Amino acid sequence: MGAIRKTPKWLKKIDQKETGWAAEYLLNRWPKGLNPRPSSWVPIAANLDETIRTLEVDAGGVKLIERLRNAIRQRRYRLAGGGRVTCSFTLPILTRDKLKALAAKDGTTETAILEAMINEAQQASEDQKEEERREALNKKVTRNSDKLAQELIKIRLEATTKHLDACLKKLAGWQVYLNEQSPELSPEQESEANRIAEKRMREIQEAIRAAVAKHEMMSPRNI
Repeated sequence: MGAIRKTPKWLKKIDQKETGWAAEYLLNRWPKGLNPRPSSWVPIAANLDETIRTLEVDAGGVKLIERLRNAIRQRRYRLAGGGRVTCSFTLPILTRDKLKALAAKDGTTETAILEAMINEAQQASEDQKEEERREALNKKVTRNSDKLAQELIKIRLEATTKHLDACLKKLAGWQVYLNEQSPELSPEQESEANRIAEKRMREIQEAIRAAVAKHEMMSPRNI
């Protein structure tokens, strides 16, 4: 009887979530000459130990297992680092020296300095966008207010013209009736005429205010 093969230690440390990830990794990189090829990652995840045994009989499969182990280590490293990834880029020597000096002065790491600078730049960009949005909104409000003020002036003028036209027509009617002669009024009659005129003026002013208020209420900017 053949010896019973033990499950590799690295495979025993894989949890359920990592098993699904490893199954997808193997399925997407399955060796072309190794058959049968699984139709999905589900059977691989259900029998990961058996899948590893199948891969071990093929040269490409052995290489794939090694790549899987390395990928698992890298994935665990990234997850343990709070989603951090290694970046590779070059800096001018002077810039690198300044970065080191800043880190030493603040008693922190060069990575922390870069993170702080990037976060500060991002916050400044967001603040600028918010300021531009507020300025655009203020300009829009100002334009709307100016437009409404012009409309109200027009309403007042139209209402005043309307009532003035009515008064002139009445006055013309009396002039025609009296044969264009101004009536001679006693002091009492003149006082009564002034009282009636003042009352009529108040009515006209109230009518103008009502027309303006109605326009303000119905304006889309106030609905």
